[in-house]
Amino acid sequence: MKNTLKKKAKDFMTKNVVAVKESESIKHLFKLMDKGGILGVPVVDDELHVVGIVTESDLIEHFTTIKAPRSVNLLGGIVYLDNVAEFNEQLKDHCAETVKGLMNKDVITVSESSSLLKIINMMSENKISRLPVVDGKKKLVGIITRSDIVHELAKVKLV
Repeated sequence: MKNTLKKKAKDFMTKNVVAVKESESIKHLFKLMDKGGILGVPVVDDELHVVGIVTESDLIEHFTTIKAPRSVNLLGGIVYLDNVAEFNEQLKDHCAETVKGLMNKDVITVSESSSLLKIINMMSENKISRLPVVDGKKKLVGIITRSDIVHELAKVKLV
């Protein structure tokens, strides 16, 4: 177990990271996350430096600002009391917004040489589920999620 906790991030991180640029649309981000089955995406600049992160919580919070039109169910049909076209426009505008306005800029990263124990502690202390991994030049090279940690710990013979 002791050796496992000393394992370096570069040895168990996910290397093929799905990342987006600040200028990409939220709609594009949604499609990437849905297609890849991922719940968080690092945001990078043109040199691949991590400038932010977007999680499923950020997306949910973003879309809770949209108010659905009020409606009533009348004789088995829905009658809208508010302007549906206005709601559709609002939803369309939300999907066209860019990642920059949605991302969390206070992203915490770890280096490739960070130990599993350090990563576990960072995630626990900061109540986060994923950490982008950066190289010596602060460029994105991987990501570690709670699932990656569980997989590593599952390899340990505990008895």
